[in-house]
Amino acid sequence: MAASVQSTIAKLKHKDVRQRRRAVRVLFDSDIHESVEAFSGFLNDKDIWFRNKAIEAYRRWAPTHAPHLLVELATGKKIDGHKCVSSVLQNIQDMNLAEELARLLLVSEDSIVRRNASIYLIDNDFLKNDEGELFLNSKDQVIKSAMLALTDDTPVLLDALTDLHPDVRKQAGIRMLEMDLSEKELTLLNRAIFSDAALWKLAVPKAIKEGSENIIPLAKSCTNSQRRFFVENMREHIEEADDERIKTLLEGDCTSVVSRWLVGRNDSKSDVLRELLLFDERVDSIDKSRMLERVLHRQNDEVIQKLAQRILSQSSDEVVLSAARNLSTVTDEPPS
Repeated sequence: MAASVQSTIAKLKHKDVRQRRRAVRVLFDSDIHESVEAFSGFLNDKDIWFRNKAIEAYRRWAPTHAPHLLVELATGKKIDGHKCVSSVLQNIQDMNLAEELARLLLVSEDSIVRRNASIYLIDNDFLKNDEGELFLNSKDQVIKSAMLALTDDTPVLLDALTDLHPDVRKQAGIRMLEMDLSEKELTLLNRAIFSDAALWKLAVPKAIKEGSENIIPLAKSCTNSQRRFFVENMREHIEEADDERIKTLLEGDCTSVVSRWLVGRNDSKSDVLRELLLFDERVDSIDKSRMLERVLHRQNDEVIQKLAQRILSQSSDEVVLSAARNLSTVTDEPPS
């Protein structure tokens, strides 16, 4: 260690408070990690500025260069020390020591400290004895959610689907959607999904991406605002109009989401599907009109003109006919 650094560290014990403060600033500005242990003398200083600087030094340098020093903070009674240690657990390379520190912090009076310590143990699979059950029954929703992400206990997960906290319900839903469930368990999960908007939003992307059988009841349960979310996910995961998932939705009478997904698409496969839907009695007038309005920029396209003429000659729906007239470039000749 350079003599100048040693001299600066030595000034941390200087009788003149101005010299001590100056030494602290120099050490921090120069990032002198070797000085971390010298800050221990400030942990119980009467001056809060020095106490805070000591905690800052431990937080900055101890995890990498002197992790053993953190034991003193974890075993102490001061909450600031507990907070410091809990915030750097992930930065400690000695995982055995980090696990030990986390367990010491489980009895802290500070709820955030206990949360950080619990999450560290959960994320690193350091659970012992009945800790898993303890965390599953925690009143802290973050701890409980972290534990739910790892459990395969379906009764526990099903119970969590009715938890008062939305984050807990959400995590239970995420975990169950990843699992192979029995028919009864799947029925109970679906019941929760259709009664909880947050769970419904979790289930939709997965069902669309995988083309699961759940795709039809999810589509049929859409409210107006949810329908937009459903269609956005269709656009993200379905690229072709002849995709099997499109066929599944049509067979399940989910024509509204398909017609909305189709809006703005101009490829040949989409043209075929568009014409099919425009003459499908299950599709309502508004959805048909919207499909026609969104191809107005293709008014001179022969395919679109043939479609418009077919509608004008075969449809009796005034809303659809109005949209088709706007699209058609053919004008009626006045009688001679």
